[in-house]
Amino acid sequence: MMRFKGFGGIGLIMLCAAAACSSGGGTVAPVEDDTSFAGPFPVTITGYAGDAMEPFLTRDGLHLLFNNRNGPTDSTDLHIAARVNDSTFTYLGLLAALNSTALDAVPAGATDGSLYFVSLRAYDSTFSTIFTSTLTGASASPPTRVASISTGGGGLLDFDVDVSADGQSLIVARGRFTGAALPVEADLRRFVRSGGGFVAAPGSSAEFAAINTPALEYAPALTANGLELCFTRFDPADQPTLMLSERATVADAWSAPRRIRGPVGLIEAGTWSPDARTLYYHASVNGRYVIRRLTR
Repeated sequence: MMRFKGFGGIGLIMLCAAAACSSGGGTVAPVEDDTSFAGPFPVTITGYAGDAMEPFLTRDGLHLLFNNRNGPTDSTDLHIAARVNDSTFTYLGLLAALNSTALDAVPAGATDGSLYFVSLRAYDSTFSTIFTSTLTGASASPPTRVASISTGGGGLLDFDVDVSADGQSLIVARGRFTGAALPVEADLRRFVRSGGGFVAAPGSSAEFAAINTPALEYAPALTANGLELCFTRFDPADQPTLMLSERATVADAWSAPRRIRGPVGLIEAGTWSPDARTLYYHASVNGRYVIRRLTR
């Protein structure tokens, strides 16, 4: 998650003792566990020794995008690494065309190479945080702001984004901030392509009715077929958890989610391999954010 800094996918939760943080939401009813994954297993980014958060594996599986730590004093930027195998990537460097002096984070992309991410560079004047670019191989074009998606202010901030594989819809985590690092509420909603921009999807509230709760829901990650959704849920009475929801067709609402068994501690932000057999996420290990993976 992001913090109003900074925000940055809720890496901000990592700065709190989970049991001591208060988001203002209520306690969420217990959920079932999903036991279909093995792991977690370590992931190495050769040539990179910094923090790695908010991973996104490109739809062709060839590149891993991520941002570094998003603390108040950090310069949070987007980075890229090339896949060697499921557990090893080679660091290629910064995605320089995308980065600004503000926080730039939370990458996601479609099959055609269109890339979306969150940046605070224009929030003060537009209340808009979602930007788009085109990723060609390991190079990104200069980004443009998705001006059609704006919160209108009032403490509202779009701090996480994912895009469907076909590029026709975005899932956004919108939070309400009241001065603290954590939002007092955060839920998922969907926008669909319309002309040159995006509009709120009809029936979005019903689509996510089984997912959005008084806890914080954020960091959405769709499988390529659009039938599985991983997201992060943080209840002040518990640690962050990776959740999994399913549906039979892309026209259906999401089912009641299950908690993915395996990851524990300060963990967030899943991303899928193209075949949905591997799920990557970030975790805090000995004070450093690293990438981990689960396998089916």
